[in-house]
Parts: sequence; structure tokens; C-alpha cells
Amino acid sequence: MTASIVELTDTRSVDRAARALFGSPLDTRPAVSHSFAAWCASPDQPLTTIKINEHGPKSELDWLALHIARARADGIVITGKILRDEPNLAFSLRADSRWGDALVSWRERRWGLCDPPFILILTGRGDIDFDHPVFHGWGRPLVFTTDRTATRKLAAAPCPVVSDEAPDIRRAIRHLQLERNCECVSIEAGPSTARELYERPMVVKELLLSVYLEPSLDPRAQGDPLVDLSTVRGIFRTETSTTHRDAGQHWSFYRLRR
Repeated sequence: MTASIVELTDTRSVDRAARALFGSPLDTRPAVSHSFAAWCASPDQPLTTIKINEHGPKSELDWLALHIARARADGIVITGKILRDEPNLAFSLRADSRWGDALVSWRERRWGLCDPPFILILTGRGDIDFDHPVFHGWGRPLVFTTDRTATRKLAAAPCPVVSDEAPDIRRAIRHLQLERNCECVSIEAGPSTARELYERPMVVKELLLSVYLEPSLDPRAQGDPLVDLSTVRGIFRTETSTTHRDAGQHWSFYRLRR
């Protein structure tokens, strides 16, 4: 079953894969969508984010789910910390040879998106390595930072630098929406940054959540807690989900919408 989902041939095959993953067709583009993978030690514990490293579980389906989210987006929000923690992070809709050009075609034909998304890097420190693959691949990177950091550290940056008097993730989203005409912003920021998006007024319109269901997770792959699944279920009005066995491990994939 897993193999058939990740083997994409055309736009229709992406539609089928999305429905097989999330239990509903991805037939709309929300203004703000949040994607992350998590593990829960017990039902009364918050969802713990899974670090991207050699100690974490590998899921072809979670990998595809992330790229489907990217394929719908005009803008993607990450952070400077993510660049430091993931030196090999790259953005490409051809990241798996089994996908071919299907995600590219889906992006263009289903959503009319011919240009790469903006990849907004939210940073306060400005400690950014511009040799990182994010600055040399698919996507249009830009840095969103403080006035002081923009002037003192990033004057020679090889990409646009947006200075803001009080940069945070909400202001970053508004910049993409108002100044870059992004109709769908995908959030890939870490838990310390993304957590405030679940406070009022809440801006997340859709949550695409991959949950690792096995009873244990290597402590070296355990990130910070983010939210309780029961809490987000109470916030979102519509929920669909599926459960799959992937590489001998069980995962659930949720799509929650407001």
C-alpha cells in the first residue's frame, strides 16, 4: 500500500495520494497551513515534535505529506535555527525519484502556480550560512529580521532582507500575504516559534499532522512539546485521518480544518 501511494505519475495520482494520506481531497488552499511530525508518549501528554536527524523514524509517507504541503504553497516559513539544525535541508518537488514531475505538474495544473514559493527565514540573530542549500535550490529565499540585524549582519546577503521593528511569525505571515501576494502560507517553523500560532487570535486554518504511533522514540529524536492533540481537535471544526504501516511502523495522518 505504501509503495502505491508514493509512486506518482501525474496530477491525478497526487490527488489520490493526498486523499489516501489525509482521508479527504486537498481541493482548497488555506491561507495558513501548518505541517509537522510528532510523537505522543501517552494520551494525556502533548505532541512532541520529531527532530530531523539520524535517530528519528523514517517515513516515506510523512516525507510525501510534507512535499504535498509545499506544492500548494506560495510561501513557506522556516527559521534560522532550522537552517543551523538541518544543514542539508533542501526544497525540491523532485526530492524522490518515484515522484517524477508529478508534484510539479500538480502545483502548476491544479493550483496555477508556475513560480517557486518564497521561503521566508525568520531570524533574530542573523547567524545564517548563505552556502546552505536553501539559498541554492528551488524556492525564492528571503530573510525576515530585526532592523538592527538587517543593518549590522545581513547587508551583504545574496537574497532580499526584510527588516521589521518587531519580527515574529505572525508578522512574517502578514508580510508574505500582503507584500508577496501569497494566498497559501505553509508553516514549517519549530515548536518554540509555531506555538504562538495556536494562541488567540489563531491564524492557522489547516493542520497537516503526521503522528508516529509506536510506544517509544529515541530520546535523541524527541523535540519540544507543541500542542495537545485533544486541544487542537477542539479548535478545528473538521477532521479526517488515516493510519498506515510504513517501514514496519505505524503512523496516523490528520487533516484538521477550521
